[in-house]
Amino acid sequence: MLVKITNVPNQEEKNLKAVHERDLQNLLEKVGLKEDFETNLVQCNFCGKIVNHKNLYSLFKESGAIKMVCDNPNCVATFLLHIEQAKGTKDDNAT
Repeated sequence: MLVKITNVPNQEEKNLKAVHERDLQNLLEKVGLKEDFETNLVQCNFCGKIVNHKNLYSLFKESGAIKMVCDNPNCVATFLLHIEQAKGTKDDNAT
C-alpha cells in the first residue's frame, strides 16, 4: 500500500509505504521475522526494547536487514532523524 501525504504545513509532498495491521503477519512471514516477532525476540533498533503488536511503530530496511522501531517517542524521533540522514547520504552519493 502506498499512502500519499499532502497538505502538511511547511512540508513537501511525501509517499509513505504502509502495511495494514491485518497484513502485518504476511509481511513478517515474507521477510522471515514472523516467528521471532511472535515469540518476542525482535528488539527496537534504537533502545533494545522488545517490539510487539502493541508498541510497533515502524519497520525499515538497512544494509539488507529488516529492523524495527518501537513507539517510544525518543525512538521515533531518532528513527525519523536516522531516515533523514540516510536520505541525505543517499542523495550525496548520487551526485
